[in-house]
Amino acid sequence: MTSHISWLDASTEENLRMRELVKLFGTPETTDDLGMGQLRDAISNSLFPGTSVLHLGARYMLLVPWAYLTAHESTRDPDNLRKRSEESERQLIGRLKELGAESYIGRDAGRNVMQLPSAAYWTALRTYGIVSPNTDRSAVAQLMCADATAPEDGENSYSVWNQTLPKPPTGFPQTDDRGLTLSHEEARWLQERILTTCADTMLAHVVGSDVSLTPGLWAPWLDPVCRGAAGEPAQWLEDAEAFSFVHNGATILYQHLVAELSQSIFTVGDDTLEPTQELLATWENQRDSKRELLAGWDVDDFIDRAKALNRGINSNTADFARAMAEAAMSPGKLIDNQDFREAVETREKLMKKSNSRFRNERRLRAWQPPTRVGALTFRWTQVRRSVLDIHAGLALEGQPNA
Repeated sequence: MTSHISWLDASTEENLRMRELVKLFGTPETTDDLGMGQLRDAISNSLFPGTSVLHLGARYMLLVPWAYLTAHESTRDPDNLRKRSEESERQLIGRLKELGAESYIGRDAGRNVMQLPSAAYWTALRTYGIVSPNTDRSAVAQLMCADATAPEDGENSYSVWNQTLPKPPTGFPQTDDRGLTLSHEEARWLQERILTTCADTMLAHVVGSDVSLTPGLWAPWLDPVCRGAAGEPAQWLEDAEAFSFVHNGATILYQHLVAELSQSIFTVGDDTLEPTQELLATWENQRDSKRELLAGWDVDDFIDRAKALNRGINSNTADFARAMAEAAMSPGKLIDNQDFREAVETREKLMKKSNSRFRNERRLRAWQPPTRVGALTFRWTQVRRSVLDIHAGLALEGQPNA
């Protein structure tokens, strides 16, 4: 099928957010039917700055600069540099396939992939000071070619890029033999970059920990390393766990309300309600274990801190966050909370307007009962992979070819 979103190849921060949004639409646990993405992202960005749901390994933070720097060795023309660096990124896809990498950007689409690694990782490169923080991806080739100072032999060239960046293998990317596996030197350098630029965040805490993360845990608040954080990272982790739970309940209730409406309008069988009834029952079974967390959660303080990061969070969003927390703490079942049922329907109508499933019969008819509504995890899958990549590289100290 022909793509209708090719405009996403542009290289602005807004387009990166749109790329993430497209990815989120296909991810059950992060579909934002109730419009709470601003609060979700405030938590994600505070815990794990520079990260993205598009990330597929820490070594891309070296591979992308290397694509530009090696392309620049043979050209001083900005347009040619853009073409050569893009070609290097596309060649990298083939090289990763040859090396047997399991998961990488372009694995399915090959060199015709729309989203290049540089687009997915640009915010990370800026956040961690790998590229100059004020450099937009669309301008980097022009800035590199405008630099009047030629590099000395043995130096990483041009102030656009961090001067301590490890050097690429000669003949990159065709000769690269590590794929997405970090060497000890590379891992140590990335660790230092994150510790320097992201101090007092959960990302710095887990990257700098002597104990590695536990593979397979689905949320950061389950991992012992994250639980060992103190101060501001610990506060945001509490926010993450509480917000994830109340948001999950609200989202499941929303799906159940749609199921009720679908059954009423289209006179379908009871099997339309069964999936969401089961999901609500599972959520209710978890509620007792969360009551202490929710009782100690200062939702107003959370909203104030989130607003300090994003002034675009409006009163309607803040009020609905409070309503989610209040409903989760109420003694009765969520399904019987008439005020919250109405609040959920009102919120969805406000967010989707004419596309609301409560207003748009075509959208309602296309709806299918979900088999699961996963809770928010705040990019944990991607963060865990990158951190484990760095720790695996650090563990290679003293080994041959490390």
